[in-house]
Amino acid sequence: MYIRSLLIFLLILFSSTNLGFSQVKDTLFLTLEQSLKIAQDNNKSLLQLKQRTEKAYYQIDEARSGFYPSLSFEGSYTRLGVIPSFQIESMKIETGFANNYNLGLSLAQPIFTWGKIRNSYDIKVISHKATKKEYESKKQQVELDVKTSFYQLLLARELLKVREEAIENLKEHLRVVKARFDAGQASEFELLRAKVQLSNSYPPLTQAKNMLDLGANAFKNLLGIDLKTPIEFHGELAFDPIKVNVAEAERKALDQRPEISSIYFQKDIAKEALNIVSATYRPDLIGFVAFQYMNPFYSVQEWDYNWNFGISVSMPLFDGFSTRAKIRQAKSDLAELDILKRQTEEVIKLEVRQAILDLKLAEENIISQEENVNQANKALEIAKVQYAEGLITSLEEMDTLLALTVAQTNYLSALPDYLVATAKYNKAIGR
Repeated sequence: MYIRSLLIFLLILFSSTNLGFSQVKDTLFLTLEQSLKIAQDNNKSLLQLKQRTEKAYYQIDEARSGFYPSLSFEGSYTRLGVIPSFQIESMKIETGFANNYNLGLSLAQPIFTWGKIRNSYDIKVISHKATKKEYESKKQQVELDVKTSFYQLLLARELLKVREEAIENLKEHLRVVKARFDAGQASEFELLRAKVQLSNSYPPLTQAKNMLDLGANAFKNLLGIDLKTPIEFHGELAFDPIKVNVAEAERKALDQRPEISSIYFQKDIAKEALNIVSATYRPDLIGFVAFQYMNPFYSVQEWDYNWNFGISVSMPLFDGFSTRAKIRQAKSDLAELDILKRQTEEVIKLEVRQAILDLKLAEENIISQEENVNQANKALEIAKVQYAEGLITSLEEMDTLLALTVAQTNYLSALPDYLVATAKYNKAIGR
């Protein structure tokens, strides 16, 4: 009985140990860099664009096939119900056979098409490059979204610490008030107010915890992680100011932004398409070779082969002005892309300037709020001493506590604002 109980105890202990180990093992520890990597691998929009890029690559192979000859096989069997014949006096002469077999190979090779095949191939190559730029642009946007969400998570974590610190300060304040009340140096009103203030500080703490949980779930969804997966994120809200120059930033943006490169690729595609349409007026030269193995062989019922080769020329003479309309459409596409390029450049410059303004505003806000926190800390230390000596009221000390909490909250909120502004600036210049 003792051995059985011992075995059951060890089994329960082993199961509990495994369960605890599994929970620790399943917890996902995330830094910003790891989060960016996971988002790049799991984000649905990026995965779709990755497949589109792969498809564009295989379309290049498809277009390359136009340079090679095409080889086809044909085979047929025909059974004639009535064999053709003619009558000479009393003699009936058949000119065919009941069973007819025909096997053949044919090969065709474009010899000269005025660049149509080359232009079609170039279009697919350029389209693949354009799709890669589209993927790069989306990747930059996803990185910005991940950074913004990650910084907001760090903010939620720090605000939770501020709320917890505020509660500890209020507990200490209540302890001092109660001691003064017991000594007859504080009124019952001061004691009740300190208790109420402490009670009122718990709902914001619960709200801060809920905001952290909600932010974590939103972050999991952004990264494509199962919502049931526990995560722990590591990072600090650090202020690391950067120097920026408007002219240099605009130059980098116009050189590096994938949107600009994408428009250049679209223009190249439109030019190639115009060349293809313009070549429609010109003749195509195609070479061909054919080999036949058949029975009957002409008028003899036996297997034999024949071959032929030649060159064909085709050229449209009149298509109802369809080609002319297509040429005009292609030229309109080019003109539209020129306008789009200028418009995109202006939008990018505006985005760069806005990002720089946001950076400067966030930096100034951090500096001012940091000074406010220092002053609020000093004020609280002074207030604690003065209240202990009976120089100020409990209400005045609680006001300094509240001022410190507000200053800390504003300072912490300013940090992710600057980090997000930095991320937006980097995206604006195509970094």
